[in-house]
Amino acid sequence: MDANEFWGIIEDARRPTGRGPEDPSASADNLKKVLAPFSDSDLKEFMGAFIQRQLDLNRWNIWGAGYVITQGMGDDSFHYFVSWIIGKGRACYEAALLDPDTLGDFVKVGEDVDNELLEYVAIELLDKRGLPDPRDSVDGSLDENDPQGEAFDEDTVHEDFPKLAAKFG
Repeated sequence: MDANEFWGIIEDARRPTGRGPEDPSASADNLKKVLAPFSDSDLKEFMGAFIQRQLDLNRWNIWGAGYVITQGMGDDSFHYFVSWIIGKGRACYEAALLDPDTLGDFVKVGEDVDNELLEYVAIELLDKRGLPDPRDSVDGSLDENDPQGEAFDEDTVHEDFPKLAAKFG
């Protein structure tokens, strides 16, 4: 599945709630409606593309940005934050990769940046069809790989993300 197809699916899943930068991340229910008519192979391709984007975002600087936004972020919360970024669409994903300090443009103060259920939609649809979890046949996952880059220091992380620190304290 190419990038344009993948991001088109995410945008279709966001459409009912809007598509502006601060509009919500795609919901699992909306994504399920979009993916339900897909063939088994298309669902597997979508899941593979989703996993790849999770791995792309598995970086300490992105975790640090999430830490500032939420005032603390553990392993699971970071995993769900990555799904939230993907659910926000291509612009948010690319901003996170380019400069995580700009993620404040995509979130309102106090907004939940957790979208855990988004990554399970294709898996659940495949399971209902009697097919295995596609994550079992992929080399690596977010849980199995350490983030890339240099780990942030909790005591100084706000200094690393001045725009986020100004907005989220």
